[in-house]
Amino acid sequence: MRNISAKNKKRIVAAIICTLLLVLAIAAAVLLTDKGGSFGAPTLTIETPQKIDLSQTEEVTLDMNISHLGEALYPAASMSIRFDPSKLEFLGLEEGNLFVLDQAGNEFGRILPEWSVNPQQSNKNGCINIMYLDMTGGKHSFNQNLLAEEDNVVLRLNFRLRGSVRPGDVLDLVLEDAVFAASDESQSLAMTTNTLRAKNGKIVVGG
Repeated sequence: MRNISAKNKKRIVAAIICTLLLVLAIAAAVLLTDKGGSFGAPTLTIETPQKIDLSQTEEVTLDMNISHLGEALYPAASMSIRFDPSKLEFLGLEEGNLFVLDQAGNEFGRILPEWSVNPQQSNKNGCINIMYLDMTGGKHSFNQNLLAEEDNVVLRLNFRLRGSVRPGDVLDLVLEDAVFAASDESQSLAMTTNTLRAKNGKIVVGG
């Protein structure tokens, strides 16, 4: 068997490099065009606001957005968010602009969901447990058809900076668990099964 010449070796190496670059380019294109940010999986995001001045005594509000949903109906949803209660006081929730279906006679066919949360307990243990449960058996479910192309705010989180906060503090808000539950469990969206992705937020404190 003849030895491969140095010239042919260079050609082979160049061909391998070109192939690898092509594969990387295709992978990058897939990631850039992926709506959910994780190969199609919906993404739940806690938006990070602009830097907060230490003297700010008013509420700090963070939007929680969803990129998209699946094709199922989701009559229940829940999420758990970890925060530092020694630096932040959780004041409660505000409604977003994400609707649920209303198949009970409303002429618009949609209503805003009513979320359940306990701010007092949240401030005790540093974990905000939020839940929505459709008690009608599916008539008031989340549905992809009710989402806009962008700016789908699930809900808004309200906080107050505590007196212990110092300039330069970065206060993390960590989504530890989140689920949009379908009647058929195999169609549910959940962080535990990687069918729902999460992007954490933070509050950055200035001078």
